Amino acid sequence: MSTSIKIVFSTTVTTLALVLIGFALPASLSAQTNDSSSQKQKVVCFGDSITKRGYPNALQQLLNIDTINSGVAGNSTAQALRRMSKDVLDHKPDVVVIFFGTNDLRVDAPKVHVSVKDYSANLKTMIDNCRAQQAKVILCTLPPINSEKFFERHDKETFVAAGGIDASIENYRMTATKVALANSVPLVDLNRAWWEYFRRHNLQPEDLL
Repeated sequence: MSTSIKIVFSTTVTTLALVLIGFALPASLSAQTNDSSSQKQKVVCFGDSITKRGYPNALQQLLNIDTINSGVAGNSTAQALRRMSKDVLDHKPDVVVIFFGTNDLRVDAPKVHVSVKDYSANLKTMIDNCRAQQAKVILCTLPPINSEKFFERHDKETFVAAGGIDASIENYRMTATKVALANSVPLVDLNRAWWEYFRRHNLQPEDLL
């Protein structure tokens, strides 16, 4: 793993761990610390390639919990909903971390792209599905994107016509934020967490991703 990916990876894991400790697992973590025989809490990490790359394993080691990596590269919320029963609900998790958006904004790929309106509705459905079986939910915002590398693989003009990649990222970030607020779900604003890291170290996404 490159130094740049390690930095982003560490930021993601640390931020998620703090939220899990503070909002989702306080009582259970305390019990696990005092009783090694107690059953570990099960956390399903539901997302795209960012999840698939392995941050759930780091969370498991850091927090002494059982994590299930349900990340699939290239997935949008629409695609993820079709596999949610098998990849999330069937595991009967205590907590579900929902982390999508980077593929939903793909206006250059009509079969993948999910509108902001549908993205909001899909997140709401995911939250409702989890709560229907008493699983707690943590919602994450999509991260910054290195536009130079992104447009080596994707059509830039399509994004320019739609208002630009930065505006699109912010639209999806704000949508996730509003969904979290409306549904009283803890939000991990990884977009802002990463930008804060960049600011403190005088960096840009191009320097890391």
